[in-house]
Amino acid sequence: MSTEDDDLSALIRRHATRHAAPDGLRAGIRTQVALEDARRAPLPASQAAGAPPRRWFVFGWGTASASFALGVLCTALLIPLAPRVDVAGPVDAELVADHVRALRAGPLAEVMSSDRHTVKPWFQGRLDYAPPVFDLAGEGYPLVGGRIEQVRGAAVATLAYTHNRHVVDLFVWPSAEQRAPQRLLQRGFNVVHWADGSMQYWAVSDMDREEIESFTRLWRQRAAAQ
Repeated sequence: MSTEDDDLSALIRRHATRHAAPDGLRAGIRTQVALEDARRAPLPASQAAGAPPRRWFVFGWGTASASFALGVLCTALLIPLAPRVDVAGPVDAELVADHVRALRAGPLAEVMSSDRHTVKPWFQGRLDYAPPVFDLAGEGYPLVGGRIEQVRGAAVATLAYTHNRHVVDLFVWPSAEQRAPQRLLQRGFNVVHWADGSMQYWAVSDMDREEIESFTRLWRQRAAAQ
């Protein structure tokens, strides 16, 4: 290795942002390493006594595999992973503030539609997850549309519904947690939080307690029927 290579390695170690590689990437690299080890293993006696191996083919693919694995690993270490919402502390006050801002200044929805097949695809390419979207118009909670809110530095899907001139915002992001619905009261707004093992949800509205709990129940029933 040349002096320039040493300097470059030292520079990367000193200044590069480090992130843990995802499990899938680690598994892929382990596979490439195993393939490279298998390539270097001694040939069986039956093959060793025969024609010489086509070294240009084996060497080319082996080198490409190792280089590819190294390149992917470096990319994973240098590029930040997709942000996730930190809910270690209370987040209901922030969501109520986002709800009030959308009511006052907008936009209530960046994609205006009551069609879930229009709203759900709109999130593609804007989020690194696919939020569930349901239209509850038949139950009295028509879908208005969707938008993206920034919650603690993370992009979060937000669905807007109406009910008797009230607006309910449903904030949705991934979570492996299971949580029964819990109602909170924040600045006069009702907030209901629950999680189903795939996503977690925060519904915010100035609707009465019975109305927001009805919305929560209908949403959970629709999600369970998928």
